[in-house]
Amino acid sequence: MGSKSPVSLKRSSLSSYEVMFAALFVMLVVVCAGLIAVSWLTIKGSEQDATSESSHEARGTFKITSGAAYNSNLQDKLSVDFKVLAFDLQQMIDEIFQSSNLKNEYKTSTILQFENDSITVTFDLFFAQWVSNENVKEELIQGIEANKSSQLVTFHIDLNSINITVKFTKLKKKKNLSFTDKLTTSSLPTTDSLLTTPETTISKQYKYPKCNVHLSSFTSTNGNISVDCLPGSRPCADTPMCIAIDLFCDGELNCPDGSDEDDKICATACDGRFLLTGSSGSFQAAHYPNSSESSIVCQWIIRVNQGLSIELSFDPFNMYYTDVLNIYEGIGPSKILRAFIWETNPGIIRIFSNQVTVTFLIESDESVYAGFNAKYNAFNSLDLNNYEKINCNFEDGFCFWIQDLNDDNEWERVQGSTFPPFSGPDFDHTFGNTSGFYISTPTGPGGRQERVRLLSLPLVLTGEPACLSFWYYMYGEKVYKLTINISTDQNMEKTIFQKEGNYGENWNYGQVTLNETVEFKVAFDGFKNGLLSDIALDDISLTNGICNMSLYPEPTLVPTAPPELPTDCGGPFELWEPNTTFSSMNFPNDYPNQAFCIWNLNAQTGKNIQLHFQEFDLEDIADVVEIRDGREDDSLLLGAAVYTGSGPVKDVFSTTNRMTVLFITDDLVTSRGFKANFTTGYHLGVPEPCKEDNFQCETGECVPLVNLCDSYPHCKDGSDEAHCVRLFNGTMNNKGLVQFRIQSIWYAACAENWTTQISNDVCQLLGFGSENSSMPVLSTGDGPFVKLNTAPNGSLIPTPSQKCLQDSLIQLQCNQKTCGEKPVAREVSPKIVGGSNAEEGAWPWVVALYYNGRLLCGASLVSSDWLVSAAHCVY
Repeated sequence: MGSKSPVSLKRSSLSSYEVMFAALFVMLVVVCAGLIAVSWLTIKGSEQDATSESSHEARGTFKITSGAAYNSNLQDKLSVDFKVLAFDLQQMIDEIFQSSNLKNEYKTSTILQFENDSITVTFDLFFAQWVSNENVKEELIQGIEANKSSQLVTFHIDLNSINITVKFTKLKKKKNLSFTDKLTTSSLPTTDSLLTTPETTISKQYKYPKCNVHLSSFTSTNGNISVDCLPGSRPCADTPMCIAIDLFCDGELNCPDGSDEDDKICATACDGRFLLTGSSGSFQAAHYPNSSESSIVCQWIIRVNQGLSIELSFDPFNMYYTDVLNIYEGIGPSKILRAFIWETNPGIIRIFSNQVTVTFLIESDESVYAGFNAKYNAFNSLDLNNYEKINCNFEDGFCFWIQDLNDDNEWERVQGSTFPPFSGPDFDHTFGNTSGFYISTPTGPGGRQERVRLLSLPLVLTGEPACLSFWYYMYGEKVYKLTINISTDQNMEKTIFQKEGNYGENWNYGQVTLNETVEFKVAFDGFKNGLLSDIALDDISLTNGICNMSLYPEPTLVPTAPPELPTDCGGPFELWEPNTTFSSMNFPNDYPNQAFCIWNLNAQTGKNIQLHFQEFDLEDIADVVEIRDGREDDSLLLGAAVYTGSGPVKDVFSTTNRMTVLFITDDLVTSRGFKANFTTGYHLGVPEPCKEDNFQCETGECVPLVNLCDSYPHCKDGSDEAHCVRLFNGTMNNKGLVQFRIQSIWYAACAENWTTQISNDVCQLLGFGSENSSMPVLSTGDGPFVKLNTAPNGSLIPTPSQKCLQDSLIQLQCNQKTCGEKPVAREVSPKIVGGSNAEEGAWPWVVALYYNGRLLCGASLVSSDWLVSAAHCVY
């Protein structure tokens, strides 16, 4: 059998064309795969952009016609005035839209600025999807008309002023382009074609025909695209997007790249920290940051695990009174102000949220203050039992009690006495001295009616009753009401305790048994009724079992004051001798408020009247006795014009046969009043005339005639030196021959040694201004004459002389004194806000009015005899 020979396999090599086509194919596959990946990433980004573009922002304005007053602090977003008003208005807008037809689309709002035009408010509105401006405006108007916000009780909005527009931003292209931009330079619009549009992404079309890819994208490489933002906003770091400045460092990510919450820009000037996480930690402003800026804000965000709450404590705490520490529940624009602190250590503050915002506003430059060191700890409120939720003596803060956000004001934690006096306690109940703390309805001079509420955490009884006990202080003339209410999740509320009225200057025990079978909250409501109506609480406690009703006696109300006396005295009273004694109403007991009484005292023609006060005790300054010389409306005031305060009072003398006494009181404090009598006679109060060789001072005393006009005052009132120079034989009162009086003789002044300075001095002695002109005139008489010299101290020395040199006398003309003319040139232009420039001489001189050695008021000088001042200063 023959064998087959093996067949040899011959391999043929690839041609150069085949190798080239294979390489091109591989390159094309790689390029297409890369472009597909880029396209997929870009499409995903576009989907995200589309999602963000579905949201809508609008900007609006309206005017507040009443309920708020404009001041310069409203221009400063960091000021307390701006924050308080912005908070209330944001709450108003939120409440309106959350109850409107747009409640599902509406997200939140932000107040941007206030302008001084009946307070014009600019604000931003944020919606989950596009909403027409007309629809937004209509819902806002309807909400205001329907009073859908509790804030509309205070604020009144001009509906015609409401305007809603689209919020704008502007994007601009820079010269240097990224690599991707350079691929399609021709597809980019020019800078001039970039119109101001709503905040949406500008798309550029890129086409890759080989792979059939068509996508939209926006290159946002840092440094390639810049953003021009409106005032009050700034761009994100790596994204062409503007957000409000207030949204930076607020705890919420508003920039897609998260740059608005970057620790590098948010770290505080106080301690270099910003975001605080973990179950415990600390932050501080141990020493005020040194800065030339007018104000500094340090802000921290505290974030713990979901479901937990945050407890804050401060040690030490030493702040200047103008610097404010705010603590908010939550983060971002929707955060809720829970504590507003300055000067006094607030103790422990508990916020029932896992996120807290803390801001420290420093407006002072007081570097000596130590600031504060704060610690925080996370806790679980669900671990608390009923007793821990309720029991509180307020020594370390408000414990676990919560200030209600829907009332009119807040309970205040107080140490020592409250202000003003005559209402509220002087010390706490726990320790019975000024070292302890208690809580009170708002203290201070505020006079409006308001309700303040303190809420407990939810409570669940285990089937057994419990006794809620507490100590309350209700003292003051106008104290209103304290109630305790029980509320449930079914919006059911009932009052279980109520007290009204003034219970005196002491702590009183209160208690009530709780028998609830469902979860409930306890609410303490204090109703304030203006001034002198403070209500205080201390030592709230919860114990097992029903209350022991006989533990403390039931307090009794302070008896109401007797009916007020009539303010009409029944006069005017006509009094003649011998019926000469009269007194204020109800004397010697207190006179009534708002009294107006008139007594007309009468004497026979030719006689005058002497009024004597036997007793005198009035409220100082506010209550007065006025005495007039006669009974006409324009009769002159006698004595010290008005009499007030405590006696004794000097006797008052009329110059006519009639005298009018008026008694006027205000509406607050009273006193015992006065008792007076009068006598009549001839020349009563007029001093005995002096001897022929004596001069009678205006006070009635006598001084030797040789002391008259000798340049040294001998009368206590200086009247012996008051009229020692005159202008004689002139055609006007400010022009004539100069004459000096020595003792009782008038001497003509010689022109010898006369100077301009002497002219000015003489004009001032006469009550005029400076010299207008002086000239020598020939003497036509025989004297007597006097020569004038100037002493080293500037005073004038008159020397009698037999004759004048060349028989020359001096004739002087003085300028009238211009009231209010400035003696020096004005160096700078005056800056007057809200007014007009005053004319020269128009009331610019200010004087101080003193009474009994105390500064009472200011006034403007309008002539040599008259002042302009407030009516209460003199009446």
